[in-house]
Amino acid sequence: MLNSMTGFGRGRTEAAFGAITVELRSVNHRFLDIAMRAPGELSVLEPVARTELQKAFKRGRVTVFIGFDAVPGMGEEYRLNEPLLTLLERACKDRNQEPSVSSLLSIPGVVISQVDEGREKALTEMFRKSLREACDGLAEERGREGEVLRQALVEFLGQMKVALAAVEGSRGDVVAKYRERLQNRIEELLGPQKASLDEGRLEQEVMFFADKADIAEETLRLGAHIDRLEALLNDEKPEAAGRQLDFLGQEMLREVNTIGSKCRDLDIAGRVLDMKNLLESMKEQIANIE
Repeated sequence: MLNSMTGFGRGRTEAAFGAITVELRSVNHRFLDIAMRAPGELSVLEPVARTELQKAFKRGRVTVFIGFDAVPGMGEEYRLNEPLLTLLERACKDRNQEPSVSSLLSIPGVVISQVDEGREKALTEMFRKSLREACDGLAEERGREGEVLRQALVEFLGQMKVALAAVEGSRGDVVAKYRERLQNRIEELLGPQKASLDEGRLEQEVMFFADKADIAEETLRLGAHIDRLEALLNDEKPEAAGRQLDFLGQEMLREVNTIGSKCRDLDIAGRVLDMKNLLESMKEQIANIE
């Protein structure tokens, strides 16, 4: 199955002294990019979060929101950040200001929560549990959306096969159509003079066109890319297939563009346009896949 890179997961763990909530929000990104949003007293948990997320996900920008709801009076102690207070006091004196005690205490970082070793260990375990729950929820949602994307890609790929089969079906008539058009044009230019036509020169021109407009190699490679992409979509355990799918999409577009430039038959040109539109739609879906 494929996994999307967008989703949401939430985990919450409660204890006597409070509760920790972890929320994960994931969007598209070329690599795994982790952004943390945590209160000061829980900033020490950021390395734990990064390690767990790197194990769980390969790509995507994951934003981690950590919240802690403390129960008042449950053994929590506080102290003043004296170095910060000294700096603030010095800055106020330089500006001839006299801030109130309440305004100083409201500045983030002035009052620091004191957490004993046992409580800190309990907080870490609570956080790990909440994080695992959030990761499971995010992974499940990314998997559900990945299946929707997979089904859309399978449908687009089916249309690509139909268009390619039509191109291959028209390929054999391209030279014959060109020969007929060229001969009609020459006869039109000769007009009533009815001068004799050099058949050898005509055949030479047709052979030159046939060699220039040959798209057999391009259709063969395009078919191989389609088969490879289809195999990835049907793989039950692909390893971060998004980059491989993106590469195959670019290679398919290259072959389609070459077919369009080499063979200017109207029927094939219409199919080339259809395939370009399909590949553009596929590119939008692939951009969401991990």
